[in-house]
Amino acid sequence: MTNLYKYLALVTAFIFVAFIKSSPLETNIAFILAALIIFAIIYIVIQRRNKSFNLLFSGRAPEIFFVSAIVLFMIELTGGVASQLYFLSYFLLFGLPLISTPLMSLIFTLSMIGFYVPELIRGEGADIFIKIGSILLLLPISYFLSKELEKRQIEKAILKQKAQKIEEEAEELETNENDINDREKLDEIIESAQELEES
Repeated sequence: MTNLYKYLALVTAFIFVAFIKSSPLETNIAFILAALIIFAIIYIVIQRRNKSFNLLFSGRAPEIFFVSAIVLFMIELTGGVASQLYFLSYFLLFGLPLISTPLMSLIFTLSMIGFYVPELIRGEGADIFIKIGSILLLLPISYFLSKELEKRQIEKAILKQKAQKIEEEAEELETNENDINDREKLDEIIESAQELEES
């Protein structure tokens, strides 16, 4: 369910920026960008006061919304597709799936295409085709990298579970063992299992 909120946060960021871009508020993009940055900072400060929250960016849905919207506004403010900051969209393409799921790269790409459809319909330059094409070319790489990371995280979780099980079984055997040598060997096994759990 959390991943669904993250997907919705990303799509909402694109819809929000597209709405502002096509409304009379377009002239106030700089102020809206500043307000978003301030809200993002306030959100992070409030979250950091929570003791379980010790990272600057944990990948929660509101953070995904803020970062995506801020980057999109920065790109639009500095010239849209022709912007020198357009490369930031590549960071989103690679970064967002790493803190969520591989599906996020596909959602980002589809949102990016949808974001520029009105400009494509109006026939505003071939630059859009090149930029969207570059995102489409990088999509498989982004998906593959995030899929590999997800696989490694699953393997690590399974390894930790097995290490915990080994530790519990070794502790149980140790309580019933009378031989000192066998107890020392079981202690070594327990220590190794604990190291695996912590890694």
